[in-house]
Parts: sequence; structure tokens; C-alpha cells
Amino acid sequence: MDVAIAAVFVLAGQVTTWWRLDDAAAFAGPRPLNAVVSLLLMSALAWRRRAPLVALCWAVAVYCLPHLVVPLDTTFLTGFIPLIILTASAGYAASRPRAIVAAAVAMVGLVAVTVSSDILRSWDALAFNSMFLLVPWIGARALKGREDRAGGFATELETERASKDVALRAAAAAERSHIARELHDIVAHNVSMMVIQIGAARMQLQIGLAGAEGAGASLLDAEEAGRQTLDDLRRLLGVLRADEAADAADAAEAAGAPISPEPPQPGLAQLKALVAPIRATGLQVEVDVAGDPVALPTALDLTVYRIVQEALTNTLKHSGATSADVRLTYKSSTLLIDVVDDGTPRPAGDRTGHGLVGIGERAALFGGTVTAGAAEGGGWRVQAELPLPARAVRHGLAKASPTA
Repeated sequence: MDVAIAAVFVLAGQVTTWWRLDDAAAFAGPRPLNAVVSLLLMSALAWRRRAPLVALCWAVAVYCLPHLVVPLDTTFLTGFIPLIILTASAGYAASRPRAIVAAAVAMVGLVAVTVSSDILRSWDALAFNSMFLLVPWIGARALKGREDRAGGFATELETERASKDVALRAAAAAERSHIARELHDIVAHNVSMMVIQIGAARMQLQIGLAGAEGAGASLLDAEEAGRQTLDDLRRLLGVLRADEAADAADAAEAAGAPISPEPPQPGLAQLKALVAPIRATGLQVEVDVAGDPVALPTALDLTVYRIVQEALTNTLKHSGATSADVRLTYKSSTLLIDVVDDGTPRPAGDRTGHGLVGIGERAALFGGTVTAGAAEGGGWRVQAELPLPARAVRHGLAKASPTA
């Protein structure tokens, strides 16, 4: 593009030099000399962006300084306009110190032309031509400064986004590790119960036929616990287990210490215990259950509890609410968790906090979805929908409603 522009100016300069319509006697200097000066001057436009200061110095040397030695007659089109373009290009493409040097060099050339020309030798002409020369340079510097600031803002924004992504990934990894530890505890507890139930069934079978019926019930319980344990194990393999937990267990086993499973994790039956301390802080929490409750597997029961817990914790930390409603809706194949408060909706930048990351990770583990945002009529809403296991839906096991 620069070469094409330079070629157009070279052609225009040659046409103007050789086919001028004025009297040849009024033409200052020989036309071949003017043609050569015009050619050398216009050629500098071809590298005005690759080497702006060098191109400008070249133009001043071949156009302005010869006026001090020999009379020339380059016109406004073939002389001054290229000088303006080269000065503005140096102001935009060069660094600030080099751009200032370029403006000074251009002014030196303009003064040289003004002093050597009888027509231009006046303060008015110098001031007028200086304005034409420097105003584009000032505009180019201002545009360059604005683009540099915009580039700096874009870099800062990209850095901030990258840092935020790293923080969110770290939070998600930490939450997955926490979920894995909880699932490990649930699996360990279920396996322990299976061992106890199978042992009880073995002892009942040893008694004889009188204990066969009780043994069958124990084996059925162990079978159901085994199915749930397999489901939980599949989920456990999909998340990260904290290395320190495994190392602690290995160390305990190597030392000969008995490894006992952790007590069962909380579930919906503990919602009352969860809500009580929250109410003590002044936040009025109401829990409502709709639909026909079913017995949930331990891991899913824990997930529902944690989602409600995290949503209420976020309400306490961020919304400034005075009340919150927790509603659990049992549908034919899904469980809908809805937590709505009357606080101030958080800005968009806060909607990806670590609390929501944890809720999303837990819901995704069971194939569920989570939405969060401003509630209708004000406040903040967190809604999660989790698919119910086929066995729970099929059996329709009644369970006490977790009212609080």
C-alpha cells in the first residue's frame, strides 16, 4: 500500500513538473533538476512507516536543503504535501522522543525553504505553513496515545480475565476435591454397612430356617446399598481426591491403626440443624416442600443439602437480605431446589463467585443444572434442578419432609 501511494505521488510530481502550463521563464531552476528532486522526495513515502524518521530526514535533505544552494520550483502538491504526510507519519509511528526529533527536523526544513524563497520569506508565511505542518503531527501523536492507552486497557483486561479464570479453575478443582472426600466417606460408610448386613445375614442363615426371612431382608438392604455404592464410586472416579487424605490413610494402615469410616455426611434430614444458626444471625429462613418426597441416595441427599447450605451462605455474605425462602419441589423425575432472598442483586462480576462454582460442580456431578440471577420483584435467586434416580422414582419411597 505504501509503495502504491508513493508511486501515485511520483507520477503526479513528474506530470506537474514537465507539463506545467505557466510560462517557462517563471519556472525557477531547470526542469530536470526539479524532476529529480520531486522523484527523490516522493520515493520517501514508500518507507514512511517502516522507518518514519529516516524517511523524513531524507525528504528534508533532498527537498528543503537544496533550496539554500540552487533555485527550485517544486509546487505545493509535489513538495509541501509529502512533507506534511511524512511528518505526521513520524508522529504516529515513531516513539515519542523520535517523533519530537522528526517535528524538529521538519521545522528546520520549512525554515530553510522559507528563508531561501523570496515569495515565502515572511513571518506570516512561516507561521501559516508551520500550522499546516504541525497540526497533523499533533493529531497523529494524539491518535497514537489513544491507541496505546486502549491497548494497555485491553492487556489489563485480558490479564484480569486470565487471573479470574485461573482462580475459578482453582476453586472448581478445590470443590471437586472436597466433593471427592465427601463421596469417599459415603462409600466407606456404605461398604461398612454392607459388611455388617451381610455378616448379620450369615449369622441368621446359620441359625436355620427360622432366621432365613430376616437374612433375606438383610441381603436386600445390602444389595440396595451396593447399588448406591457403585453409583457413588463412578462419581468418585470423576472428581479429584485430595492427596493428603490418601497419604493419611496409607500412613495409618502402615502403622497398624484401625481405619474406621467417617460418620455419615449430612442430608435433608439435617436442614433444621442447618437453618437454626442462620436464623440466629437475623436472617428469617422458611423451608417448604412440595410434591411427593422420595428417599434419596446418600450422595444425592448430601448434594441437595450442600446446595441449600451454599446458597444460604451466599445470601448471608453478599446480599444483605433479611429473609430467604427455600423450596424443594419433587417432580416426577426431578428435584427442583429454589432459594430466593430479598437482598440486593449482585452485579454481573459477582455472579461467578466460588460459592456458585461449588453449587455448579455438585449439580453437574448428578447431571443437573444451576441458574442464578436477580429474582422477579427484587432479591437474588439460586435455582438447581437435579434428576432423581430411577430406583427412587420407581419405588417412590416415602420420606419425612425436611421441614424447618
